[in-house]
Amino acid sequence: MTMPRPTWRIPAVLLAVQTLVLVVLAVVLLVESVAGATDSGARAATEGATVLVLAACCGLLAWGFWRERSLARTPSLLWNVLAVIVGFTVATSGAPVIGVLVIVAGVLTFVATLRVPTYDLDDGE
Repeated sequence: MTMPRPTWRIPAVLLAVQTLVLVVLAVVLLVESVAGATDSGARAATEGATVLVLAACCGLLAWGFWRERSLARTPSLLWNVLAVIVGFTVATSGAPVIGVLVIVAGVLTFVATLRVPTYDLDDGE
């Protein structure tokens, strides 16, 4: 049984938006480390590199959904649960607006991911 394309495209687009935000954040952190705008340039560079790796992981999930691969379903669910937890942490640590945006993005993507079918080993018959 094939699912309509919007079932796959919605989480793909939401994850692509998350990826874009992470890439922008990584670039900002890396620029700050090069420009010396932080107390510790090495720390900002490490944070930027870490966020860039996370963006790559998120981008792979988006690409998986775009290609209609149900293998991306479980990691996406876990990713978005972690995003909600991060959102709560950010919201209670002095940036409530950003935290709420992260929570909303995580919940929307989680719900959209639930609509994607799971992989069935008997699909090949």
